[in-house]
Amino acid sequence: MIEQLQLKAGHYLARYRFRQMPDSMVSFSGALSASKAVMVVLPFGDNDPHSFRSVTDLLIEKFDGQYITVVSSDHAVDMMRLLPRSTIIHYRPDELSFLNLPRKELYERIAGRSIDLAIDLNLDFLLPPAYICRASGAKIRVGFQRPYAESYFNFLVRPDMSLARKLIYSRLAHFLKKF
Repeated sequence: MIEQLQLKAGHYLARYRFRQMPDSMVSFSGALSASKAVMVVLPFGDNDPHSFRSVTDLLIEKFDGQYITVVSSDHAVDMMRLLPRSTIIHYRPDELSFLNLPRKELYERIAGRSIDLAIDLNLDFLLPPAYICRASGAKIRVGFQRPYAESYFNFLVRPDMSLARKLIYSRLAHFLKKF
């Protein structure tokens, strides 16, 4: 019950904060190939990069490692090995407010980067990663379709939850290759 109230209050506060940052019209054709810098938010609590390896392989193929920013709530040691030249931003629970929104220091670390494409790999809606994607200022923000997601992402993918996680991410990578 408390978590639902926190989510709703955090969501309304985030919408209020982002009201001055309206989305502009974006053409998704060639969006991935035109992007120069990408930010990927790793799934919360998933330390196994093999489940979303298809997405990271696509990013390695399309972007130079130094133009990839990885945001993780865990230490992401495996991601450091997989993407050694990328920037890894680790956020701790104490960097989130009571409403699960990033505090000023974390917000500045995210908003201070030049990001063209932001991808949230969380299959469930989690306010901190969604907020981070929106705060990145990326023209294209990719996330999975779920409640509240339309306020944070401008490109939503409907996951087939009957499939294994690895297949869902593989489909996402295949879908992104088309752009």
